[in-house]
Formats: sequence, structure tokens, C-alpha cells
Amino acid sequence: MSVLSSRLAPGFVRLRYSGETQPHNQIIPIKFAATPTPGVEPSLATSDESDVLFNTAIENYVTAALAGSFDVDTSFGFADIYSVSPTTGLRTFIFTHNLGEPGSAVTANVPLVEGVFVFKTTAGKPLKVYTMEGVYAADARSIGDVPNDGRQDMVDYILSGANIFYGRTDSWPLAFMSFTSKVNDVLRRRDGFGGV
Repeated sequence: MSVLSSRLAPGFVRLRYSGETQPHNQIIPIKFAATPTPGVEPSLATSDESDVLFNTAIENYVTAALAGSFDVDTSFGFADIYSVSPTTGLRTFIFTHNLGEPGSAVTANVPLVEGVFVFKTTAGKPLKVYTMEGVYAADARSIGDVPNDGRQDMVDYILSGANIFYGRTDSWPLAFMSFTSKVNDVLRRRDGFGGV
């Protein structure tokens, strides 16, 4: 059998959080420190080649990097972790963790807007981190650096040794490239703005 080029293999976390128009899922590609067993909390590999328990890793990511991009009314509810077969693409549920963490930004979330952080990986490919309906207005553009707010928290975390985001083709984030924000067309249509 050939190996799939799935960006989600060998695994991913689905992080559920509240939104202005609907709840959202952030997908985090990860690498397990060892073969995971369903129902047993796994350990994840980090950029500095350390191992960290899933619960600790996801709590650290939310509080250190993600919370600053969302207002205090945002609730980060739970995170599910899955393994993904590199040959079949089939996913297997492994474990879940209830977070119950709030956002930490003092400005209000902006409905319908998505933010995208882009990092270059050690394989030369992009790794993208999406935030939906956070505190950033549409049409923000930053190349190479970001304002000293929740965006800097995200950049600092992703480029740190504690990072759990795993790039395609056995790679880790190497450099920050850009942050952009725009009105998400799918959210706009679902919310009744701009037609079908």
C-alpha cells in the first residue's frame, strides 16, 4: 500500500470553542511520542523533541498562545485527539480532555472573521493555524512580524520548543511568515449576509 500525504497523519487534535455565530473546531496536526492506545492519555512530541502528556500540552497551548486571540466570553470547551493511519487515512479516537478555559483578550471578538497564521516548516512547506471569530478585524496584514498582542503570543508559542503543531513530511515550524484576516465567506452565508 502506498503512503497517503495526509497533513493529519500521524494524528490531530480537534479543539472545540465557542464562537460569535456558531461553535468552531481548531484542527491541530500533532505527532505522538509513542504508539497511542484508545482510552489511554497519550504523550505528544514537541518541537524540541521532548514528550508531554496530552492534557498538559493542550492546556499549555490554550493559555500561552490561543487565549489572547479571543475575548473573555469565549469558552474553550474540550479537545479530542485522534490517530490517523498514514496508509488508509482512517482516524481512530484516542482520548479527550475538558478544558473549560476562557479567552483572555480585553477587546471584543469580531463576528465572521477568520485569522490565518502561516509558518514555514523545516521541510520548506507552510503550516497554517486558523482562528475563527477572534478579536482581529478583517483585512489585517502582517508579514514577518505581528503586533504585540495575542498574535505575538501565537508566534512565540509555535516557534518555541514546547510547540505541538507538527508539519507535513516529518517537519516542525521554523519561521513565521504572515498573519492575515478576512471575512469568512462560509460564515457570512450561514449567518444570512451576502446571499447563498
